Amino acid sequence: MPPSRGIRGGSGISGSSHAGPSSSSASFSHSQSQSGSFSFNASANGSGADLPTPARHGHSSNGPRASISSASYDLSSISHLSTDQVENLRRQSGLSTLSLSPRRPGTAASGSTATTKAPRRTSVLSRAYHGPDGSFGMGVPGADGVLEEEDDKDDWTLVDRMRNWRNDAMTQHLYSTANFWGSKVFGITGNPNDAFWLAQVHFYTHQFTQAEKILTAVRPSPRDASGAKVGPPRRLTDVSLACRFLAAQCQVRLGKWEEALEMVGRGGILGNMASDEEQGDGGVKLTASTAHLRGLIHLHMGATDLAKDAFVEALSRDVKCFESFEMLVGSEMMSSDEEWEFIRGLRYSAQTPEDADFVRMMYTVRLKKIKHRDEMTEARDRLSEEYGLGQDPDVLFGLADELYTALRFAECYKVTSKILSIHSSHRPTLPLHLACMHHLPNLRTQLYLLAQELVENEPDDAISWYGVGLWYFSGRRWEESRRYFGKAVLIDSRFGPAWIAFAHSYAFEGEHDQAITAYSTALRHFQGTHLPLLFIGMQHLGLSNVNLAQEYLEAAKEGCPDDPLVLNELGVVAHHNGQFEQAIAFFKQALILSKKVQSSQASWATTHLNLGHAYRKLQMLPEAHASFRVVIQLDPRCGPAYSALGLVEHQLEHFQESIARYHEALSILPGDPVTCDLLKLVLEDAANSISTGAYPFPGLPSRALLSIDAQVAELDRAIINGEPPPDDESEIQEEASSRLLASSVGADEDIAVGGDEEPSYGEETISMDMSG
Repeated sequence: MPPSRGIRGGSGISGSSHAGPSSSSASFSHSQSQSGSFSFNASANGSGADLPTPARHGHSSNGPRASISSASYDLSSISHLSTDQVENLRRQSGLSTLSLSPRRPGTAASGSTATTKAPRRTSVLSRAYHGPDGSFGMGVPGADGVLEEEDDKDDWTLVDRMRNWRNDAMTQHLYSTANFWGSKVFGITGNPNDAFWLAQVHFYTHQFTQAEKILTAVRPSPRDASGAKVGPPRRLTDVSLACRFLAAQCQVRLGKWEEALEMVGRGGILGNMASDEEQGDGGVKLTASTAHLRGLIHLHMGATDLAKDAFVEALSRDVKCFESFEMLVGSEMMSSDEEWEFIRGLRYSAQTPEDADFVRMMYTVRLKKIKHRDEMTEARDRLSEEYGLGQDPDVLFGLADELYTALRFAECYKVTSKILSIHSSHRPTLPLHLACMHHLPNLRTQLYLLAQELVENEPDDAISWYGVGLWYFSGRRWEESRRYFGKAVLIDSRFGPAWIAFAHSYAFEGEHDQAITAYSTALRHFQGTHLPLLFIGMQHLGLSNVNLAQEYLEAAKEGCPDDPLVLNELGVVAHHNGQFEQAIAFFKQALILSKKVQSSQASWATTHLNLGHAYRKLQMLPEAHASFRVVIQLDPRCGPAYSALGLVEHQLEHFQESIARYHEALSILPGDPVTCDLLKLVLEDAANSISTGAYPFPGLPSRALLSIDAQVAELDRAIINGEPPPDDESEIQEEASSRLLASSVGADEDIAVGGDEEPSYGEETISMDMSG
């Protein structure tokens, strides 16, 4: 029975079986309780899942770059741009969209939601600055380049006022109003910034074609102050980095993936890496956002390695780009060690000197919980005490993920319930919450109700159909669950929990080949997690392909050496190969690691069971006996543990105890064929021992050891003659002495013992004795 872990959330841990959910025997056992994690935290950015097809079995060895070196422009993809235009785009690499709007805070006019004061007519929003080569400048030429404040509304022009109307209408979601006045502003000025905001209005209203047309259409040559043309006609995407980014966004929404990739650059064309001293304008840098968009395009086109590099570049350019962090960590693109090294090595102090510790801690609590648990706990405590974020959903999610990894499902469910009471649609929490409800049998009704609610409210969300599939999965209705897991991955091909659960549904049916294919597809999508490799190895064990299983399990161990489940499975492989000492070492190491991750020890009863069988194979019967006793303490309803304990008692020739253990096993697993065969063997051995006088039959006194045949014959004679059976050994000896004396004197009458005549027994008395 394959466990369902999660792939994250991480990442619960469970035992395994290679023989299917019903396999249990007194020999070496693999039947550990299902503790499915289905807990990937997925970011839904893909569309159109591919069917599970055979894929390469391996994981990416490309580690992330700790920092991005100066990226040169890929001029082959922007051959229509001049060198000066490229340099102009490069100068904008440290800016965000804050540079496209007034940055001076002020008091909004009465009855308005505008949050900025009016700019001067000479600001970048009043007049576009065009260089002699026709390039667009992001500021007004001056000695220091600083825009002066102007609070006097008398200096506002018509363009200034319309810009204010446009921005205020967008804030109030009056998009027709914003479009009306914004188009007038752009018609008057031709400013790329005004074009950006007008296209933004169309983007918000899903008019992607019109927004793209505004940004990519060829515009007349700009004119200088004297009215003379400056430079050739150009597109706004050639002079404005913000317009280029928004045009690529529109093309992605329109399905123009190749055009969008050309717009953002195949190799990262949008500017050199900002220096450590450059702080930008305080917003999220456009170069980081563009790199993230390039990663999404590569991901859609199946270039996972290029997508990973793009997300790493985005987060390195600006540590505030949380979407890239979510893709790298939530979508399992990095291993545990890669995550830790990369996230801890980002340039927080250079990019956000005042908030470096805060941003680092917020990212730290979201990493995998296999290692560095103390650092994560410290970060969570500091966020709670110093910043008052103890009830923040993202901080609480870090705690829930840690509890789930430790297989403490009831406690995890309490935390996830609290998170959803604060944020009812917190996407990282929902898969974890659903998985906990699957593992707690008493919550199956609540799982049904929650899945129904999700489907009614969000029928196009993969998580909704994943919840429906989990409900069927909890009822062991594998085919129905697989149908809904398949629907979830069709909606979002990057939703990891559904892929793993889809493969588990095959594994529980004993369809090992189909399960391996599905796990391989999950491996191709999620190269940063070791779980698909682990599950493929477990399926090969089910097919008795021990060598292949060992290869996959070794690869899983390389990806995550601190996962106790991997070590348990390697111990199973060693046991199959007859390497019992090595198997014992693996099982002991797995149990040690399970304590380090503060896991529920009851979840590791199967590892204790496997350890006991390895001891038994080496004839270390006392150690095996102790291991099986531990299993029974952890799981009193574990039938294989009673069978294994009975087998050890049998080998120790404790026949009565062995028979009792086998009966206890059959009370839990009625009709189990292996236990029945073992019980038959111990009964035969016990009967042989009794017949030879080496072992007393249960219920007989100790005199039965003297001569069982003679005593049976004496008992038959007493019954035939109507004599009472002797009660104890002293009576037997007295009767034997009396018969010896009578034979010596030739007397036929009854002989009194102790001076009294022996009383006469009637039929009723004899009958009472026999019944008693």
